[in-house]
Amino acid sequence: MRTLNKAFGLSCILSLSLVAGCGHYVVPGKFEPAEVTQQQSAEGTQMQVQDDGTVTFVQNRLEVSVRPMTDEELNRQYPSQSNNASGPGDEVPSTPFTYGNWVDPKTGKSPQRLSVFKITVKNYEYPKVKLDPLKIVIESTNGRTYFPWGAYDVEEYFRRFPLAFNGLGYLRFDERRDIVNQAKYPDDEFCFSGQDVEGYVIFSKIHDDVGSILFRIPDFGLRYNYRNEPVEEIDLSFRFERELKKVKNLSELAAN
Repeated sequence: MRTLNKAFGLSCILSLSLVAGCGHYVVPGKFEPAEVTQQQSAEGTQMQVQDDGTVTFVQNRLEVSVRPMTDEELNRQYPSQSNNASGPGDEVPSTPFTYGNWVDPKTGKSPQRLSVFKITVKNYEYPKVKLDPLKIVIESTNGRTYFPWGAYDVEEYFRRFPLAFNGLGYLRFDERRDIVNQAKYPDDEFCFSGQDVEGYVIFSKIHDDVGSILFRIPDFGLRYNYRNEPVEEIDLSFRFERELKKVKNLSELAAN
C-alpha cells in the first residue's frame, strides 16, 4: 500500500484533479486545523489550536505539535535551492520538497510535489519520550491512506532524475538527499527531559479530492524501562481540513 500510494500520488505533476464526469477541476486550499472541539484528546490532556495552523497535544508539561507546511513556507526556508533553475532545459530547482520557482505553463501555477508536516515534541514532563515518525498514518474521510516516506522512498524518488552522466543532476540528487536528512524528524531518537525535538515528516502529495484528514501518531512512548522498552504509550490524533474549490477550465484555474 505504501508503494502504491507513493507511485500514484507522484504520477500526476499537476496540482489539480479533473472530476470524472463533472467537467470541472478541483482546486484544494491549504490544510487548516479543525475546530478544537473536533480534535481528539485523552482524559487528563487537552488539544490547542494556534493561529499559525498548529495543533498541539498537551499533557502537563509535555507538548506534541503538528503543522502542515505550505510550499511558500518551504520555499522561503530554502530560497537558493528554490530558485536555482532558470535556463531553458535546466532541471527544476533542487529543493526536495517543492518545485520551487518552476511554473507549469499549462496552468500558470507551480504544482505541489509532496505533502510535508512539521512535528515538534517538547518534553518537560518525563525522563524521556519517543515518537517514531515511520509509524505515522494519515487517513482521509474519503477512504485514502498515506504512509510516511523513509530513507529508501526518498532515494527511490529522487534518484530517477539524474540521467546518463549528468553531473549537475547527481549534484542536485546529493543536495536534495542532504536537505531531507537534515530536515526530517529523527527516526530513532529519544526526546529527553528538558529537550525539544522537531523535524519534517514527508508524504506523497495528498490527492486533490481530500478535504479532511486525521493525522495519527500511534504508540507515542511516555515511559521506558531499563532496557529502553516502552511500558506506557499513547495514541495521538490531529484533524485538519481544507476547502475544495471547483473551477470549470484552466483559465479560471490560473485566476485562483
